[in-house]
Amino acid sequence: MSLKQNCRERLFNVIEKITQVSKYVIMVVDPSAQQVLSMICKSEELLERGVSLVEQIDAKRNKLQDFDCMYFLTSKLEIVERMLEDFKDEQNAMYKNVHILFTSNVGKKNKEILNLLATSDFLLKRMKTCACFNISFFAFESRIFYLDHELNLYDFYPVKDSNMLGDLALELLSVCACLKSNPLVRYHNSPLCRKFAHTFHTCVSDSNILNKSGGNDEDVLLILDRSIDCSILFAHDYAYQSLCYDVLRIRTHQGKKTKPGVHNEGGGADQGEDAHTVCFEITNNDKRKEIKKATLSEEDNLWTKYRHTHIQDVNEMIKNDITSFTEKNAVAKIKKKNVLNPNEALHALRSLPQYENMIEKYWLHVYLCDNSFQILQKKNIVQVGMVEQDVCCNVDTYGKELTHTKNCKSVMSIITSNDYEQEEKARLLLLYFINYENVSELDKARLIESSQLGLLMENFIDHFLNLKIHHDTCNHVEKHTGEENSSATCKVSHVLEKNKKKIKHYKNVAKNAKYELSRYEPNIRDIIMELHEDTLHKGQFPFVQDNNRGSPHQVKEMNASEGKKPANVTRGTVWGFKSAERKDATQSGSRKKIIIFILGGITFPEIRQAYELSEQLGVDVYLGGTSLLTSEVLFQQFRRFPGG
Repeated sequence: MSLKQNCRERLFNVIEKITQVSKYVIMVVDPSAQQVLSMICKSEELLERGVSLVEQIDAKRNKLQDFDCMYFLTSKLEIVERMLEDFKDEQNAMYKNVHILFTSNVGKKNKEILNLLATSDFLLKRMKTCACFNISFFAFESRIFYLDHELNLYDFYPVKDSNMLGDLALELLSVCACLKSNPLVRYHNSPLCRKFAHTFHTCVSDSNILNKSGGNDEDVLLILDRSIDCSILFAHDYAYQSLCYDVLRIRTHQGKKTKPGVHNEGGGADQGEDAHTVCFEITNNDKRKEIKKATLSEEDNLWTKYRHTHIQDVNEMIKNDITSFTEKNAVAKIKKKNVLNPNEALHALRSLPQYENMIEKYWLHVYLCDNSFQILQKKNIVQVGMVEQDVCCNVDTYGKELTHTKNCKSVMSIITSNDYEQEEKARLLLLYFINYENVSELDKARLIESSQLGLLMENFIDHFLNLKIHHDTCNHVEKHTGEENSSATCKVSHVLEKNKKKIKHYKNVAKNAKYELSRYEPNIRDIIMELHEDTLHKGQFPFVQDNNRGSPHQVKEMNASEGKKPANVTRGTVWGFKSAERKDATQSGSRKKIIIFILGGITFPEIRQAYELSEQLGVDVYLGGTSLLTSEVLFQQFRRFPGG
């Protein structure tokens, strides 16, 4: 089941039901709801389904008193108050009838909203629909989601706002509802995850939203936090999607209006204010340079094809795909003549209007690939990357285990050189401090001083390390402790030194890896594998016990002996799926779902694992978090660090 597609179908089903009873309909959204909406569909698709116009609630709007209005809003009191202003003058209301769809549940915690609506007699006369759509999250991709919160990583260590976890739990609840899953809940046994897991379990108990989910009884939700893997936050990753977002500063969150030259969280000024968009230059039919804007999404079949492939392979794939494209099109073949360079081929084909959309897609990926390689070369990232891999794996490219002296020497060669930018030095230093235990404060200070970092980068390193997230990193796979003594505890040592199983794994990876720069694997890979195989440590990752459902083993045994019970038949509502959609959802629901939720945020290398393991294990793996992280996002977050 595609999370994104499921959200689209639910939305379109609701819109079609409304447009059947309301001939002329416009949609009004608030900024947050607009972002949710833009993740799952395009404006043109809404127009095709009978929505005449989409407007922002804060914008100056014309009165359309012959039109019904569909308000798609976040469940915030100030937003509802703004909506009511459209009807404060009964003789001169903005619209005819009203359909209200809230992105999240309006329940016990939002009584003010319900009271406000209930006391608005004029609005009640015009209200045809009031429902909770339950999609208060960003359905980023078919298996990936993140939440609509401006939360920083340091906001979780410690949690200062007691209401924050409750709000997050409600949003995660809406994800489970969209996936039609009422999962067993497990969590990393840290104070943060434990508290959130029980908060989420309480939300499920207080709500009946998952009672009729009809999902697989063996579905599992695993709640983690960023302590499970800090290295992946800073190590360069060379898969196409990861690298593009990293080196090209593509935004992961909607930017805010800033003064020229000022950096916003989530990307660089050259990529515009919108999340997941890229501005690139093409040559039009008049041989003039033209700036185009593209959104990186699953709507682009080339992006979907390339995104999890190593950048070097993508470079070759683009060349081959352009060649294949021209060979299959006779006119294009004539235009291309004997040109071999993909850029020149696209120039030769630019005057063919029938291929305009496809050529523009190829231009985008030629731009992304070329610019990524240019930045890799300009910043000497490949040289830094080799040291990063050694530090994270503690194994060299030949499969030989490294010593602290060897790794420290390699790190020093980078941070003391003027050939590398401050960001690359800071990331490497953080990887060193994350992966080595018992480094003294004096040695830390000396290393940072040797790197000649600016104050901002120094503060970033200090603030991150002071959160002590990396101290809680769980070595979830089997540990081989070996002999320990009091003197050894003070010795600088790699975090994997006692984990012989993982060292052996990285030795095998080094000997068989196609690319030396892609040896390190996110810890989440092992966690998901062990979760699926039911070998994940029950003490480090306990269950939230549900007395009504029994243990996971009992659930499995009941399913095996009794088989699946038929779903209860209930009276359909206007929000139900069509029969074809129900059938498809039921078939998809037969596959076990593993939902991974990470407090603090998720990274692109971890996203890749969700897709790879879904295919490898034959289960539906979904990954989500409180935000979508890149190193640049983290740098910008810590610029706002209190007192920093």
